[in-house]
Amino acid sequence: MNHHRRPVLLGCGVLTDQSPDSYVWLQRAFMRSTCQVRPKSVITDGSDAVALAVETVLPQSNHRICSCHLERGIREHLDGYSAKAGFRSLMFEDSCSPVEFEERWHSFVASHRTASNLEWLLKMYVRRELWAAAFVGDKFFLGMVTDQSTECLCLSSGLRTGFSEDMTLLALLRRVDFRCKYMRAQEAELDEEADKSRVALTTEHKCLEEDAARSFTPANFAMVLEEIKALDDFEIVDTLSSSSDGSGDKVYTLDLHGELYNVLQSPGGDDQQDVFKCSCRKMERDGLPCRHILHVLEHERGSSIPRSCKLGWLQRQGGTRYQRLGVTLGRQVFDLASQDADEFEEIRGFLQDWLQQRNYSARDIADMSGADF
Repeated sequence: MNHHRRPVLLGCGVLTDQSPDSYVWLQRAFMRSTCQVRPKSVITDGSDAVALAVETVLPQSNHRICSCHLERGIREHLDGYSAKAGFRSLMFEDSCSPVEFEERWHSFVASHRTASNLEWLLKMYVRRELWAAAFVGDKFFLGMVTDQSTECLCLSSGLRTGFSEDMTLLALLRRVDFRCKYMRAQEAELDEEADKSRVALTTEHKCLEEDAARSFTPANFAMVLEEIKALDDFEIVDTLSSSSDGSGDKVYTLDLHGELYNVLQSPGGDDQQDVFKCSCRKMERDGLPCRHILHVLEHERGSSIPRSCKLGWLQRQGGTRYQRLGVTLGRQVFDLASQDADEFEEIRGFLQDWLQQRNYSARDIADMSGADF
């Protein structure tokens, strides 16, 4: 998912079957293409073969079943509002611990199991660590756990339409290539729109809101804005400092109707902004600052959101015309050149010569500036 919360297509593979061995091969091929850089988190459709492959090839990555596929199971195997709402609460309520999950699950099964859904319920229980919020709620999934529309869009990447059984392999690859180009062009357009966009400030917290609007892309700013709107709901009931002069770590305790949250503020050192962490772990899960950290910032009269609460690739990619031109033009050149080996070598040779000449010119200027006249 890119900084506009839109899907990025890194690659695709064509398999002759859906066996575990085929998926293991596919994931290992993907790892070779990324020079063995392992994904932090993986979301799959939950099939046994895919899950086994992830466990084999990517055992250290966070793994979760797509909520879209879980919803299909809910609609197919559970009847009535109470049953469906009960299962969804186990999916999304991250305040539930693994021990509490066990208690709630057995109560849920006792109330809603039937002869037709018992096998599915047993399967879901065996896989509970791949979908229940008690097990995946604190893991890094960029907020996609509760954003099913984005999740489904990212998983499909628009590739699941336009296929037919009689399609040739060449036609399939052409469609994938076309989709890649379309997605890259769309990202470039969104970059340009984001750089040009200006939002009207709507809250009383002008400094934080303005900094968020300037820092994040519109899609991510919309999510941060919801946190800014809710920061007044809390009250700081206690503040602890690790040093008598207040220069060390500080822990703020926030209260909302008896529910407590702890925000840790650590000094960033020389010329560095302070680092903030919250017990709600929203930054660790979603990559965006929570309302509790924002409340502390407002309490301390902070004028901006610290860098520790801004993942670089969720922000705008540059606000100048030069940067927009460089990103867009460079992407177009390399996309076209990559289709022909000779053209690619020609472009690369040109750029190497240009860089070499620039380096020589830079050294000449440096020598001249240091010479005695």
